[in-house]
Amino acid sequence: MKYKRLGDVVFVAMIAVAGCSGGNHATTGGGGGNQFARLTVTLTSKPDVSLTNISVLSATVGITGITLNPTSGAAVSMTLSPTVYPVDLTRLQSDTAFLGTLSLPAGSYTSATVTFSAPTLTVDNQSGATLNGTCLNGAICKIVLTAGSSQVISAPFPLTLIAGQAKGISLNLNLTDAITFTSGTLALNFSAANVITAAALPRTGAPSGALDLIQDFVGLVTAKSSSSITVTASNGIVLQFGLPASPAIEDPQGLCTALNATCLVVNQTVVSVDATANTAGTLTLVSADLLDVSPRDEVEGTLITAATPGVFNLVVANKVVASGNSTLASANAGDIFLVTLSSSPTFLVDLDEFFNNASLPPSNVTTLFTSNADLVNGQDVMVHVTAATGTAAAGNQAITADRVLLRFTRTTGTVQTVSGQSFTLSNLPPFMTFVTNPLVDTITGVTNFDGVPDAGSVTVGQTLSIRALLLNRSTFSFYAAKVRVQP
Repeated sequence: MKYKRLGDVVFVAMIAVAGCSGGNHATTGGGGGNQFARLTVTLTSKPDVSLTNISVLSATVGITGITLNPTSGAAVSMTLSPTVYPVDLTRLQSDTAFLGTLSLPAGSYTSATVTFSAPTLTVDNQSGATLNGTCLNGAICKIVLTAGSSQVISAPFPLTLIAGQAKGISLNLNLTDAITFTSGTLALNFSAANVITAAALPRTGAPSGALDLIQDFVGLVTAKSSSSITVTASNGIVLQFGLPASPAIEDPQGLCTALNATCLVVNQTVVSVDATANTAGTLTLVSADLLDVSPRDEVEGTLITAATPGVFNLVVANKVVASGNSTLASANAGDIFLVTLSSSPTFLVDLDEFFNNASLPPSNVTTLFTSNADLVNGQDVMVHVTAATGTAAAGNQAITADRVLLRFTRTTGTVQTVSGQSFTLSNLPPFMTFVTNPLVDTITGVTNFDGVPDAGSVTVGQTLSIRALLLNRSTFSFYAAKVRVQP
């Protein structure tokens, strides 16, 4: 499914910032439109698959600047809102962040420079040693690393833009090349070779006529017209989505029987949006998954260490705060909450893209997530919070919850076998324990493929990232809504 987030980048120099439908845009002042080209920029990531007995559960960072460097003349930068663009790289292993669209002088650009704030890694340390002097063996910890910058010189650079042309590039941040582990110390070197690469859009698997597919943007509907909706995420990112004539409304919880745009109510409906990024620099809604019809306190994230029934740790990826609770209001992506479920919690499955899909009958999924016994490491869940206490600084954040909604896990592994529409994965993160290599099922007409056209093109040895429902009592451990071949 999706998630809240995606933030902002920075392009400053000959450019003034202008808000535009479809997201964050920057337009260059002066000159006349025939002297300029339009460039849409998105972001993905490749997780670190080289660490032994250390699982990166969350990797959050703010992009503080992106500058395009021409063959001659002044560099061109872009500023978006917020000015520090927050991204969760663990979610971007399968998904894509829309950074915005830049209008810039036609010409040749040799490279791009990307700068970052200090990243935060949330890790499960099973290495047998203390990490970075503070993270004890067996603990789940947040580790703050050093800010830095990276230069992108790989294809499609040098990039030639023609006046009036609309193009797109997708940046990819490779944590395998960026993260080092030496003598008990984790570090992140943004300036290492190939830490950020670029690819020309559209990518393989993008819908016809679109540059890219943006998925699982979670937030509150904060504005609506006959032609668009605006969704505001908990981290302050605001995106506007054009509405098609008959928008697809996904409602596995049965929250709105109309299943049309009337279900999207301003300041009430919490949604997870899939959308296309278009050459015009706008976003168009593909589907809206209804999460709540009125805001209430909820926290979404990665579940880990569910050894005690009804008690587990949750690494935050997203939140909805309706009550003003100070613990929830101050919580950030990557924070670690101890969750205690009520005596009779409700268990639900958010089918999202699988809603009303005959190839994935609800009996195959919803009946397999009904109790504490179905909670396993690596699941992405959203819990309804009834109470929250503690702070990140004190390391005692805790919540009680009475509902668990299963959402879509992001993970990466190596293809071991392929059979029809399914394949097995090995080399998954250490905290995800499987007795045998888990089997991943793809759904014809629903699963989105990035880098290959379909499941028949998946090959043994490829590194794949998936966004999938994770179930521990099913023939298929994963039902994939997204499959991405990593570069």
